[in-house]
Amino acid sequence: MDAQYREGTEEKGCSGLEEVRNDTIAAISTPYGFGGIGVVRLSGPAALFIAQKIFSKEIKTPRKVYVGFVFDPKTKEKIDSAVAIYFKAPHSYTGEDVVELQMHGGIKNLEYVLKILLENGARLAERGEFTKRAFLNGKMDLIEAEAVIELIEAKTERSLKVASKRLFGELSSEVQEIKKKILEIISLIEAPIDFPFDAEEVPPEEIEEKIEQVKKDIENLLASYKTGKRMEKGVKVAIAGKPNVGKSTLLNALLRFERAIVSEIPGTTRDTVEEAIDFFGIPVRFIDTAGIRETNDVIEKIGKERSLKSIEESDIVLFMFDSGDKLSEEDKNLARLTEGKERIIVLNKTDLPQKISVEELKEMFPNEEIIKISALKKEGINLLEKRILEKIAPKENESVFITTEREKQILEEVLVHMDNAKGLIGKSADELISEELKEAVISLGVMTGEAAPREILDNIFSKFCIGK
Repeated sequence: MDAQYREGTEEKGCSGLEEVRNDTIAAISTPYGFGGIGVVRLSGPAALFIAQKIFSKEIKTPRKVYVGFVFDPKTKEKIDSAVAIYFKAPHSYTGEDVVELQMHGGIKNLEYVLKILLENGARLAERGEFTKRAFLNGKMDLIEAEAVIELIEAKTERSLKVASKRLFGELSSEVQEIKKKILEIISLIEAPIDFPFDAEEVPPEEIEEKIEQVKKDIENLLASYKTGKRMEKGVKVAIAGKPNVGKSTLLNALLRFERAIVSEIPGTTRDTVEEAIDFFGIPVRFIDTAGIRETNDVIEKIGKERSLKSIEESDIVLFMFDSGDKLSEEDKNLARLTEGKERIIVLNKTDLPQKISVEELKEMFPNEEIIKISALKKEGINLLEKRILEKIAPKENESVFITTEREKQILEEVLVHMDNAKGLIGKSADELISEELKEAVISLGVMTGEAAPREILDNIFSKFCIGK
């Protein structure tokens, strides 16, 4: 996989803002613990020379598998049987000479081999330094580099697909297309200035139309942020309501196993009960909150405070009512507390005689859909799940997503520059319009890493593990 990664593709990444350190790094690249295989990776100009010092067979041909053993060059003692693979620059993950030593997946054997490599000229890799070198050597751009850790940390198949699309350049391609369109607008504006006798001036209406089209492209990407972030990081869904409305029963129905204790006694749940699941490809943490009501019980008060905090921190609130109980002040107070949150109104126990009608709830929540369910009999759960999914991911969209706050902020900056440029048409000199558009291009360069300051790079790669 390493040998084929990015081979033959155009170079990407940094444009000289930071030089690659000309030394050789080493690290354990597999998770710490016990397993079938453990990998120690070297990257840098002396990777082959250092690896050869501790490996029993002569490593000559790139991408060929060599089977032998690793040993301590001081004592000549064998440490472990091993497979060595050499990737010659630039056809490697980092773009440098890389050697991977694959051994049994233990702790002490890998640590000992790493120690020997460090004693023989390698330096311990920093967090994310292998991927950082790949970026600096033009093997991937910054969006793709960030996607590496997103792919490693993907919790569901859907979030994996989002990361994969980013890793293989689909978002980068869209960003480059936007950049290309802006550069074309700049050339249309500047050509008559630079070549007054050869280039015709483009009507302002045409420039405005082209800027508006680019703005739509940017707005479409920005609109993907909320869904993209939720697919990657997950969603918190709080189940709220007064005591005994069936919150714990609903939690169990959504989880499809008995997680919360269910009782007819009001106030059974006195603390929040949480469980994370793969919810149709999106990581969702469902939170069963304690029933919120006025009480003198000290423990119940603490549960109430925690419930209110969970509701505040949630992305979506399932606001539950018991159809067999009349609307109360507690219901109205909780309705006020959850205002401003994304809510789904749930009318539970519809299999029993009803004292609350859908019409009453519609008066209370005129712009929100009311879902009727029986959590106990699992009636209406499929519809509720569908509505939750629609809230999390409004469109079943297989396009690319932006997933980081960094990308969102940069695209918002680009949008401001595009708005400024549009606002200057017919009011200011063409040079000022062009300058705004050039600022937009620079911002897009920061997004892909072509013009990213060192502190941004350090912050991104510090989130990686050592060995990645």
